[in-house]
Amino acid sequence: MGSAGIVMTRAATLDDIPAMVRISADIWDGDDYIPRVAKQWVGDPEGRFIVAECDGVVRGFGRLAMRTPTDGWLEGLRVDSSFRRHGVARVIARRLLEEALDAGAKSLRFATSCDNIESIALNESLGFVRIGGFRHFYCDPQPLPAVIQAAQRHAGTAGVEAERVHSPGPDDTFTLAIQGSTTVAGARGMLPSGFVFYPASAHFIAEMAQRGCAFTAHDGDGRRAVLLMDTSSEMWPEAGEFVISVLEGDYSLCWAVLSHAFSEMSGQGMRSVSGCVPCGGMVASMLTEIGFEMWHEEIPPDMPTVLLYEYLP
Repeated sequence: MGSAGIVMTRAATLDDIPAMVRISADIWDGDDYIPRVAKQWVGDPEGRFIVAECDGVVRGFGRLAMRTPTDGWLEGLRVDSSFRRHGVARVIARRLLEEALDAGAKSLRFATSCDNIESIALNESLGFVRIGGFRHFYCDPQPLPAVIQAAQRHAGTAGVEAERVHSPGPDDTFTLAIQGSTTVAGARGMLPSGFVFYPASAHFIAEMAQRGCAFTAHDGDGRRAVLLMDTSSEMWPEAGEFVISVLEGDYSLCWAVLSHAFSEMSGQGMRSVSGCVPCGGMVASMLTEIGFEMWHEEIPPDMPTVLLYEYLP
C-alpha cells in the first residue's frame, strides 16, 4: 500500500487520461466505463472533473455534473487501488462538494451499488442521505433474441395500438405519465438510466426519447402504458445497449408496449438491454419472466442493489 501524504486536487486535463485508465483497470474486472467517457468529461463545460495527486502522481478522480443550474450529480469517483484507505476519496468528495456549492447546487445526488460499503460509509459521513433503491436487471446480446420472443408471446395485440413517440412535449400525455410514474416517485423526481439518474423534467424526458426511444400503447377501453428507454452512457455507442427507464401502465398493455419496442429497436441497433426498476414490482416480475438476469441474484428480489443518495447543501 502507498502512502498518501498531502493530497492535492485540481481540474482534470486530457494529459490525465492515461492515469485514469491505469486506475480504472482495477475496477469491475477491468471493464470500468471511465476510459470510454473520460475525454468527454474533460471537455464538458457543464461539469467539474477533478483529479487528486499525491507527490505529483494522479491517485484518484471524480466528477460533478450540473444537470440543471441547481441539480448536481456526482459520478466516477475512483481511487488508485494501492492508495485506498488513505483519505484520497474523502479529499475528492469534499472538493466536489465545494464545486457543487460554488456552482449553485441546491441538491446533489449520486447512485452506488449496495455492496460498495466504502462509498456508502464515506458519503453518509459527509451528510448524504439515502432516498431510493432500485433493482438492476440486464440482458446480454446472446439471449436477447429469445427474450424478445418471450415478450412477444405475452403481448396480446387485439384492439391494442402501440406507437413510437419521437418528440414528447411538456404537456403531452406521455410526458405527464412518465412524470407521474411510480419509478419517478421512488427516485424522488429522478429518471433512472442505469446507474445514472436525471431530473424528470420534460427536457430530459425528450432528450432520453431522442437518444433512446419512447413508446405508448392504448386500447379502446382507455387503458394505457408508456415505455421510456435511454441508450447507455457507460458504453460505446456502437455497443447498442438500451436502458429501461420507465415502464408504467396497465399490465397487459405494458407487455404490448415492451414487445413492440423490443421488436422495433432490435432492428435499429439494439443489442442488449438493462435497467434499474422498482424492487419486487410489476416490471421486475415481467423482466424476470422473459429471461432477464438480476444483478446480485443472491440478494432477495425485494431488496435494492442500486442505491440513490442525496445531499442538500
